[in-house]
Amino acid sequence: MFDRDQAIASLLQALWALGYVLPTMSDAIEQAHRGAALDSDDAAFVAGRRASTVARWAQAAEDEGASIAVKCGSSWLFVTTRLLDYIERKFGLHTRREAETRHRKLIEMRARAQTSTSNASRHAAAAAEACHNGGSETEADPDQPETRAVDMG
Repeated sequence: MFDRDQAIASLLQALWALGYVLPTMSDAIEQAHRGAALDSDDAAFVAGRRASTVARWAQAAEDEGASIAVKCGSSWLFVTTRLLDYIERKFGLHTRREAETRHRKLIEMRARAQTSTSNASRHAAAAAEACHNGGSETEADPDQPETRAVDMG
């Protein structure tokens, strides 16, 4: 007699032996940080349309039984891949490619914003350190190597 559970366990063990790792599940916040989930404004940027337009798309897709977003209060949270698939179905592959380019640009802009926020935090920390240590108004740039004056006389 066939033991389904034993067969599944054997297959999983064989996959593990081959180095396969099950994908990890991520929550909506992690997906948003990776650009896999978009709020209405970001979805509008990716689609090259207004937020009200992509909201209408989301409602229409939901009415058709092929949701591309979930309603959160008065706003929508879009699944990027579903939005891109919707754009391709409605407007063609070329329009999808344009949207994918805008999506990459959005992710790059977010990465730059995080980097500049990180740099600003380091500068603020250096200023606080200088102030705490009785330093002068001019502070050292934390992104530059420290230099010291050497008396050659």
